[in-house]
Amino acid sequence: MHVQHPHPAWIEIDFPQLRKNISLIRNHIGRSLFCLPVKANAYGHGLCQVSQVAQAMGVDYLGVAHLQEGIKLRESGIHIPILVLGAIHEDQILDLIHYELEFTISSKFKADLVASVCQKIMKKCRVHIEVDTGMQRTGVRCATAHMLFRHLQELECFEVVGIYSHLATADQPDDPFALQQIKDFACLIHDPIFEGKPLIRHLANSGGTAYFPESHLDMVRPSLLSFGYLPPGSPAALAGIAPCFSLKAKVSYFKVVAEGSGISYGRKYVTSKQTRIVTIPVGYGDGFRRSLSNGGSVLIRGKRYPIRGTICMDQFMVDVGDNEVYVGDEVVLIGRQGQEEISMEEVSKLCDSIPYEVLCLFNERIPRIYTP
Repeated sequence: MHVQHPHPAWIEIDFPQLRKNISLIRNHIGRSLFCLPVKANAYGHGLCQVSQVAQAMGVDYLGVAHLQEGIKLRESGIHIPILVLGAIHEDQILDLIHYELEFTISSKFKADLVASVCQKIMKKCRVHIEVDTGMQRTGVRCATAHMLFRHLQELECFEVVGIYSHLATADQPDDPFALQQIKDFACLIHDPIFEGKPLIRHLANSGGTAYFPESHLDMVRPSLLSFGYLPPGSPAALAGIAPCFSLKAKVSYFKVVAEGSGISYGRKYVTSKQTRIVTIPVGYGDGFRRSLSNGGSVLIRGKRYPIRGTICMDQFMVDVGDNEVYVGDEVVLIGRQGQEEISMEEVSKLCDSIPYEVLCLFNERIPRIYTP
């Protein structure tokens, strides 16, 4: 793999595995449309690069959090529908329309703001109504969703494309609150004002896609599932889904350290005997969590070694004991090497976090290398 300006750490994105994940999900959801959320730099995988693969694979929609992500996609040549899932603001309306982004309306107040802009520029826009079925984040209440829909129909500038909600607890199969949300949304969309209308009805996130087939409706929005993180107990149809993200680096320094030596800031780890310490050029400035200090591991030459001492902004140290490790050796921080693996699930548990957060924190300081 040639990199124009070599860096001693890199993230590998396995596009063949991403394509396989998308294909398996497509087969699993049947006739439902496929919306791939690519928020937060496609969960650390690369916003435009992942979206180009998704578009080539025939994904129906891309989901983004805000206007700027949508603009980046349009300027990179993405032409398929893009849905802005986050709340919009008045000063964004012109650009949302100009870049042909579909966006969310969940209040009469926002609808009227958009309508006033549309009337001035003599253009229409495509919108989705978001309904709050229990997340308590954004969205119109179920009881008043029909009133908002009727208001949008009266304003001729709106083409209402879809109606959707979001599951709060779908990461557990048979979760009673998820089942209640599905039931509530189903009751809503079967109201006479919605039934029979050409609307895309969508509810399922990754958990919903995996565990709750009754939530698939007209479209699903599986993000983490697409990137290879399979919830436990998922259906056999999704077997074969696997991560396409690996974090790697090269050993940058080697030294023999005497017994009783403190390692890194605060001397939080003191060697119990003479040992070999190697330095890895990745730190919390890259998004590698400081909470992995004295708890995480890495793989070198197919063996697992412990992180020792506090993780610094740009580097951290590893104790390799009496084993042979050399400057320039490949280090796997997340991913496979030989028969060993450090999984995203392992890392996120050590960070008292979830894979979503761990992935999103890896910034642009570490270059991405894409396997075509």
